[in-house]
Amino acid sequence: MNRFLLAIFSLSLSFFTSFAQSVIPLPQKMMTCEGSVKVRKLKNVRYVTNAGMDSEAYRLDISKKGVTITSATDKGKYYAEQTLKQLAEDCPDGSIACMHIEDRPQYAYRGFMLDVSRHFFSVDELKKLIDVMARYKMNVFHWHLTDDHGWRAEIKKWPKLTTVGSVRQNSWDTDFHLDSLKSTETQKYYTGTTAYTGRQYGPYYYTQEEMKEIVRYCAERHIDVLPEVDMPGHFKAAMAAYPEFSCTPEAEHKVWTERWGVNDDVLNVGNQAAIDFAKDILDELCNIFPYPYIHIGGDECPTSAWEKNVMCQEKCQRLGLKHVRALQSDFIKEISDHVQKKGKRIICWNESVSAEGADLDLIRQTGATIFCWVGSKAAAKKTIGMGLNVVLSEIHAADGSYYINRRPSAEKGEPTGAGAGDDTVEKTYIYNPLPNGLDASQLKQVNGVQATFWTEWVSSNEYLEYLTLPKLICIAEAGWTAPSQKSWEDFRNRLMKQTKWLDENKYIYSRHWMKGYEPRK
Repeated sequence: MNRFLLAIFSLSLSFFTSFAQSVIPLPQKMMTCEGSVKVRKLKNVRYVTNAGMDSEAYRLDISKKGVTITSATDKGKYYAEQTLKQLAEDCPDGSIACMHIEDRPQYAYRGFMLDVSRHFFSVDELKKLIDVMARYKMNVFHWHLTDDHGWRAEIKKWPKLTTVGSVRQNSWDTDFHLDSLKSTETQKYYTGTTAYTGRQYGPYYYTQEEMKEIVRYCAERHIDVLPEVDMPGHFKAAMAAYPEFSCTPEAEHKVWTERWGVNDDVLNVGNQAAIDFAKDILDELCNIFPYPYIHIGGDECPTSAWEKNVMCQEKCQRLGLKHVRALQSDFIKEISDHVQKKGKRIICWNESVSAEGADLDLIRQTGATIFCWVGSKAAAKKTIGMGLNVVLSEIHAADGSYYINRRPSAEKGEPTGAGAGDDTVEKTYIYNPLPNGLDASQLKQVNGVQATFWTEWVSSNEYLEYLTLPKLICIAEAGWTAPSQKSWEDFRNRLMKQTKWLDENKYIYSRHWMKGYEPRK
């Protein structure tokens, strides 16, 4: 009897392994059946609606009679179709093995953040990465539209945000070139050093129509767009445009040209006119982006300008604040109250709760979702303890990182970039972002995971793709598939199959993780 059960288990495992080598992210439950069926462009697919299922769940039944997709929503139907398409790609003659799949995501939030402030990417370049998100069932494009280094969103009431704020007087490029002299050879790259160009960068920004175009493109792929306007810190580009809202209106203000760091040219939160300026910006963005959340940053905001500003000091005294940092908490609360009237809730980075002097009671009252990046696990535990929800995106830990702009290898010839080269594709995949010791109730406060990409070092679309892929696909699986089902070797085999699609669609991706890869010399 035991030998019989072992044989059944071994047979099931072989079916599972064969199936697993083709589809990403790995479905939650599956069972193979005898026979196969030919599927041509979804023409012999029957759709069934079951209102009792979760909104992103689906069932996929492949039998000799054809294919049936069952879901409660169009979103679930769309995800089933992505699975079916990948199965068909793995079958040259179009014949798919008969099977039954029941699937739903591990997390409700499965995001990708792209910084377009430090370097700008066109609408077409964004769409190419959004297509990757859609294929692998990611559902939120987090669009980091503004920072110290450039303002990229058209705000009609305040036009100098783009006429002034979208231009900087010097920039830098990282050389990254595809060597395609011999098309039969393995893809190669040659690189130079990162250097300032001495040239003006910009004006680069998205018109409101272009932002709406991205919203429409994402909606067709069941992806929400989360806009971010970082405030009250990382606001130097806005202060260059409208210095009257800074803490030093009489000083010279320019869009920042330093590659990275934290600048102290922040919004004057002691000036109600400056706060109203921030509200005006968010009002226009709320009308463009239908997603019920808006990200207001809240990270890395120095208090030195507030400490020297009369208006800020008077506000501290008037409100009886115990720490100048609480000015930021009060600002976040006022902004939260404002956007709630427009049907929105705020999202902030974790400094809003982890910075010394933050007023946690005020932040708790906002009901904000907190994106945890620096000391992610400790920040998440603190935030969960406050009763707030979190999204996890670790910058860098010894065992992994969800900051996918960091170099995947220290191999000679790698482009200049963030990190020491130890943030490998394998580490990204196996990294477990969850803090230890969370009970079942606390786990429900973890909304999901995010791949985060900052572009200090990344000035070309080729380098953007090279760093993004395949790490983005690793995190897509972390957002969808149960941790107990994940296996690096199994995923690696499936990812090898996926390179066919990446190649056919002319994506550039790092290859250090591939079997048989030979380091560049």
